[in-house]
Amino acid sequence: MSFKQISLAVLIVFCAIWAIGTTAEGADLIAHWPFDQDSGKEVKDVVGGHHGQVKGGDAAWVAGKFDNGLQIKGPKQYVEVKRAKELELKTLTLIAWIKLGSVAGRQEIASYTDSYVIMADGGKIHGFIYSAKGGGEWGNWWPAHGKTAIKANTWYQTALTVDEKKIQLYVDGKLDATADVPLVGYQDFPLWFGGGPADDSFWLTGTLDDIQIWNDVLSDAEIAALKLTPTVSVEATVDKLSTTWGTLKSW
Repeated sequence: MSFKQISLAVLIVFCAIWAIGTTAEGADLIAHWPFDQDSGKEVKDVVGGHHGQVKGGDAAWVAGKFDNGLQIKGPKQYVEVKRAKELELKTLTLIAWIKLGSVAGRQEIASYTDSYVIMADGGKIHGFIYSAKGGGEWGNWWPAHGKTAIKANTWYQTALTVDEKKIQLYVDGKLDATADVPLVGYQDFPLWFGGGPADDSFWLTGTLDDIQIWNDVLSDAEIAALKLTPTVSVEATVDKLSTTWGTLKSW
C-alpha cells in the first residue's frame, strides 16, 4: 500500500469516527423511512420494518433532500403505517424533512396516533403531544409553538423531542420552542405522514423525506449533526470504515 493510499484510509477512518461521534450514544434509531425508492406504493422502514402504504392515489417519487422523496398531492393523500407498541415511548425524538408546496393552513407532517406530532400552521412549525391528563392548551393536547417563519418550496429539517416533563421543537437543527408537558399518552390511531389520523384532515401538500424515530431524546448537537449528515450516510461510512480497517490490518 502506498503512502497516498494510507493517507486516504486514515482520512476515511477519521471521518467515520467523527460521523459516529455526532450521532446519539444514548438513543437507538428504531424506525427510519428514507423515501429513497423510485416506484411502488410501499414506503419502507429500513430499520424497524414498519412499512407504510401510500393512500389516496399513486405515489409520486421525486427529488428529495437526500436522494428521492415522496410528493404528497393534497387532500386525502397520505402515508399510513400501522400502530406498533415499540413506537409508543415515554421519551423519543421524531425527525422529518419537509418541503411544503404552500405554507397556508394547518398541515400535519408526521402524526403517530395523534399523540406525538409535527405540523405546520400559520407559516411556522409546531409540535404537540396527547395526554389523558388533560389541562393542556388544547384540552388533552399540549403544544410547543415554533417561532421561525418558513417558506414554501424550501427544505426544512423538523424535529420534536419528548420526555416525561417537556417537549422541544427544532427547525433546521436549532431549538425553536419548548413546553412543559405531562407524560405522553397513546390513542388508537395509526401513524400518518401527510395528514391527521384522528381528524381525517389537516392534509399536507409538499414533499416528504428522511423521517426517523429514536427511542430517546437527542441533544441539540445530535439533531444539528443529523441535519448535515443523514443517518444513511453515517451507516454507509461505518461500513466503509470496517472494510478499510480490514485492509489496513492485512497490509
